[in-house]
Amino acid sequence: MTQATGRGGPSDSATTQRLVERFERALQRGLRVEIVPTFNEMIAARVPLGEQWLQLSLMAIDLGEIALARSAAELYVESFQGAARAQFMKAGVLARIGLFDEVLPLLRVLPSDLPDRFAYALARGSAALHLGETEEAREWLEEALRQRPHSGAAWHSLSWLVDFAEDPALADRLIAAEATMQSAPAPDRALYYYALGKARADRGEHAGAFAAVARAASETRTLFPYDRAADQQGAIDALRGYDSSRIAALARQQTEPTGRSIFVSGLPRSGTTLVDQILTSHSAVSGGGEVNLLRFLTHETGGASYPSVSAYAQRSGASSAAKLWNHLIEERFPGAARIVEKTLDTSRNLGLVASLLPDAPLVWLKRDPLDCAWSCFRSSFMQGIRWSNDLRDIAFHFRLEDHLLGQWQDILGDRLMLVPYEQLVSEPERWIRRILAHCGLPEEQAVFAPQENRRAVTTSSTLQVRRPIGRQAIGSAEPYRTLLAPFIEAYQG
Repeated sequence: MTQATGRGGPSDSATTQRLVERFERALQRGLRVEIVPTFNEMIAARVPLGEQWLQLSLMAIDLGEIALARSAAELYVESFQGAARAQFMKAGVLARIGLFDEVLPLLRVLPSDLPDRFAYALARGSAALHLGETEEAREWLEEALRQRPHSGAAWHSLSWLVDFAEDPALADRLIAAEATMQSAPAPDRALYYYALGKARADRGEHAGAFAAVARAASETRTLFPYDRAADQQGAIDALRGYDSSRIAALARQQTEPTGRSIFVSGLPRSGTTLVDQILTSHSAVSGGGEVNLLRFLTHETGGASYPSVSAYAQRSGASSAAKLWNHLIEERFPGAARIVEKTLDTSRNLGLVASLLPDAPLVWLKRDPLDCAWSCFRSSFMQGIRWSNDLRDIAFHFRLEDHLLGQWQDILGDRLMLVPYEQLVSEPERWIRRILAHCGLPEEQAVFAPQENRRAVTTSSTLQVRRPIGRQAIGSAEPYRTLLAPFIEAYQG
């Protein structure tokens, strides 16, 4: 790390050098207990790192240290005297955290040509989309396409907003762009084909929709190949050594409060975002989403298996994990209210959660496998979910998750609540009451109208959960049943 020329606050040069060198040594050792305090000292000393404060803010996000990330971003902006370009980069940091309720107001006051018209339009349109501001989102995503007609990212985001059956002119523009998309970068090409699949599905062109989605999946699979052996090993490690008595014994060692978090598990596109939306409509729940904080606990414990968690508890004490967890969620969601954690692959960490966070409620969503498979296949997860780009890989992963669910039900008993998606959307009041009771939350009227919840939603369900709960998605895969035969054969075989 070198000292940059950007302008920061006053700092003695010798002190600055010592702090920077200590920070570099901490990074080399990879020890959180050294990295975070030294990072704090650098912030307090206002070390003049200029441009590097931006990289450090992103590093702080990767550590789960949101306050540090904010402070580093502010020092970056200050280093460049509050310049609009620096403010735009700060908006990118806030977006990485998921704070779109801060991103959008900031972008609204910045010049619309910084860093260039396309980047600004795409950023503003995407932020508005995540907040459910549909008119503003469409205006700026359309502008992004005017600036760069073959942007797969802009087409993909715009496809979330519209029913192409009701907007034939836009559908025709999207379809016409295909000929020139072949020379686009592979990620843009993949996103474009996901959008094209959505357009053809909206228009009832099932064969064309499937072909476009298959092309998108093929492009993505080339970029981000899936490792079945690693996935299977992860499922094996998740269960290794756990039984109900061992979990109970570890739970009895916990002395810290652990009831603030509610964990929602289940396959992608199984209804987890809907349950998140329901719960975060409650006045006692401040926020939630795929905040991906469990990775920090598994890093601390050395893994999610019982041998790893038990060894950690003997070495550091169960309370150390809970203190770290409570710190991380306080960083992301300040205050005393409860939060929802629905990060993907929570199923691989339920033993750790049940053992070290014994008061946290556990909920698992289960959806019709064919509907869920088609929804996963047609969704763009890019690097995040590598198994979703091949129908047989989807079946392989689904079978792993089915096995995990069965094992966790045997081990955790009533602590793990199973919520069938089809029943939830068919009898929402009954199931919402059951979910609230399981989570220890009193009934409130707002939870029965989750579409009124205006929080930011960063998954592809961002607009679906802003509509009243309904049964529209049940049977969504039926028109594609024949085309989904490879999944059916692999899943049932």
